[in-house]
Amino acid sequence: MLGIARLERAHRREVFAIWDEIVARDRWHREAYFSMLHYLGPQESGSLGRAIEFVDSLLTRMPPNAPCAAVELEVHLMRYHSAKARGGAEALLARDQWDSTQTAQFLVRAQATWPRPAFFSHAAAVSDLNLLAYALTAAGRLRGAAPVFEAVGGRVTSWPWRYEGDPLTVFESARNKAR
Repeated sequence: MLGIARLERAHRREVFAIWDEIVARDRWHREAYFSMLHYLGPQESGSLGRAIEFVDSLLTRMPPNAPCAAVELEVHLMRYHSAKARGGAEALLARDQWDSTQTAQFLVRAQATWPRPAFFSHAAAVSDLNLLAYALTAAGRLRGAAPVFEAVGGRVTSWPWRYEGDPLTVFESARNKAR
């Protein structure tokens, strides 16, 4: 229902009513959090600032291994891709956003915990690890990306690798650099 409301550009009241029902039934529903993040983001009804506020509001109460934990990484990717899409100097400096204190701390925490066996027990763990491998690669942290690629075990997801081109080719290139 949330996806349909987004497609139909439903009024915010309707979208938030659906959102409230989802989290009442499943507190950490991964797809709902990602869907809401994109709804609040600049490509739909909000802005990058709204998306960041949404994620910031979750951080104090969300368990580190919740199924929706990668929503924090997704907002960092939104910011990175937004800077790259603007072109010019912003695109050239987009990589620097990974060095901001909050983002760098997040990457260090995720790099240390996410690849551990059984840290994530949800079905989309491979997707989350692909997001992390991509982010670490984009940040130039190839040494840190190596164990994440090992945990992924060659299972490639389309997103986020397709942002740079053919997902399999981009993934293989990044993995080889990390090795």
